[in-house]
Amino acid sequence: MSPLARLFFLIVFVLETLAVTAQDKVMSRRTRELYENASTAWKERKLDQALLFYEKLVELEPGLSEAHLRLGQLYEWQRKPQLTRHHYQQSIALNPNGAESATAYQWLGRDTFQRECYDSAEVYFTKALSLYPEKSNLSAVTKKWNLSAQFAQKALVRPLNITKRSLGDTVNFLEAQFFPVLTADNETLIFTGLTLQRDENMYITHRTATGWEIPKEISEKINSTDNEGTCTISADGTTLVFTACNRKDGYGGCDLYITRKEGNEWLTPKNIGDVVNSRYWESQPSLSADGTKLYFSSDRPGGQGKSDIWLSQRDPTGSWQLPQNLGPNVNTADEESAPFIHANGRTLFYASNGLPGMGGYDLFMSQQTDSSWTEPRNLGYPINTVSDQIGFYISSDGQKAYYTDDRRDAKGRRAMLYEFDIPDTLKSMFVPTNYIKGRVFDQRTNQPLMASLELYDLGTQKKVSTFTSQAETGAYLTVLNRNSAHAIYVQAEGYLFKSLTFLASDSLPSIQLDIPLEKVEKDRVEVLNNIYFATGEYALDEKSRVELSKMLDFVKANPTLKLEISGHTDDVGGDKENKELSLRRAQSVVKYLVDSGMPESRLVAVGYGETKPRVPNDSAENRQLNRRIEWRIL
Repeated sequence: MSPLARLFFLIVFVLETLAVTAQDKVMSRRTRELYENASTAWKERKLDQALLFYEKLVELEPGLSEAHLRLGQLYEWQRKPQLTRHHYQQSIALNPNGAESATAYQWLGRDTFQRECYDSAEVYFTKALSLYPEKSNLSAVTKKWNLSAQFAQKALVRPLNITKRSLGDTVNFLEAQFFPVLTADNETLIFTGLTLQRDENMYITHRTATGWEIPKEISEKINSTDNEGTCTISADGTTLVFTACNRKDGYGGCDLYITRKEGNEWLTPKNIGDVVNSRYWESQPSLSADGTKLYFSSDRPGGQGKSDIWLSQRDPTGSWQLPQNLGPNVNTADEESAPFIHANGRTLFYASNGLPGMGGYDLFMSQQTDSSWTEPRNLGYPINTVSDQIGFYISSDGQKAYYTDDRRDAKGRRAMLYEFDIPDTLKSMFVPTNYIKGRVFDQRTNQPLMASLELYDLGTQKKVSTFTSQAETGAYLTVLNRNSAHAIYVQAEGYLFKSLTFLASDSLPSIQLDIPLEKVEKDRVEVLNNIYFATGEYALDEKSRVELSKMLDFVKANPTLKLEISGHTDDVGGDKENKELSLRRAQSVVKYLVDSGMPESRLVAVGYGETKPRVPNDSAENRQLNRRIEWRIL
């Protein structure tokens, strides 16, 4: 039974318990006969007969409020809004304070709400609430509608300054398009589309200088004759988690699947497993930028309502852990769906019909704190409208939003993909990110390399992410915290370990960093870019420990190597003092490695002072480059 039918028969049941006074009126024999026939047909659920009797009844007794009420309900059941509206209005005009009029007020409230007459809707809902029993289900439903009418009136007078733009007919080429996601560099768009055969598939397109390419089906290994869609893509575009329904290896009707891209081809997807999937509905995944957290929607037991937002985390072995409900700050007794975790890892956007809003599903935002999630915030009008908004995505740099709007456009089409520039009022509510991309390659041959990369925030000394470059292309991409210095550590089998340092700032939203690696051979030299000393001192700063631990991992993995650790200075100060300082600093690094378990026989400390500058000592930036610690294979 549909929700509308369930509500209709609930109203019928409630009204049959109310006191109806029509029979107390003085009626003619013809009128009373019609009334009794109509009542009998109504009670026996012979609704077509009841409709005919009540229509004749109002012709004879146009002032009979109960007849208008019943006609309103019958036309509501038949989904004829104009006739429903007419008879409900007649009913409340004749009997404005009768308990049985509550259902007419409630419908008229919903009707005016859907037509965006929110002030009228509030009047109707308020009147219905005064007539419903206080603790009834209908009263609770009406209270929720009334709160939304109040919210909508305020939102309309404080609209966000946005102009939504269709992604164009090239992208919006199907009967319906929804759930857009992009890679962190905003160059690749993946979305779900509904074909004329009512089959949901995933499509992919790439940005060009003039717009988007013609979308293509993502892969024959992913799409099938059953439904696939509502996906999430990793920041670098190589890992895809998506929803697939009715598959032989599924645990429920719809499950989450995972696949990886090697070169230009996607591997055969695998069910993500029965720890995450259940015999219930799992769908609409969102993967964190570092790939360690998976948010999704499910109607499994143990939640707050009909469908909730859940989170599964990946442990160091790569296994997904038992999902946890995000709790009552995010989830309601109704439906939450389509989570999207921003690239910053802390801001969650999602759709809900259980909170005050503009109608249907509205989009909300919540921030993760140390122990919980903040109270959801409605994104406001006109991002949210009286129609359903769902499938929201914000670019990693916080500049643009993409989403599905189910409201009909000028051509009568629905479920289209749109974009808009993020207004300052919304930008101020979350922290955007930058991204770094490039390729790892052999310095001599220029051949691409698959390497392991680790990104650290030097301000917090914490690892931000671990990722790999693609074997076929050497390409990598990952997101960064803004306005923070970062270190990146690169390792590939048979090559020297490499460390690099860079600053992500608002003025530089993206960084292109290609990384050449040298093979492990005699006399090869690398700089330890993240070793820190106080000016004129040789004691290691605590911030050097991450770099030295990576160095230690490398020398342990290559037990036959002997290394020279050399210190270098700029030209400030005397030659003798600089050589002594550079030697002491090299010795401090050697001591750390020896104290950490490396044999002293494999290490030599040398101080070169200012005798081997990398660049001329003619600026503060160049002098900083010359103050360094290097290591060389002996």
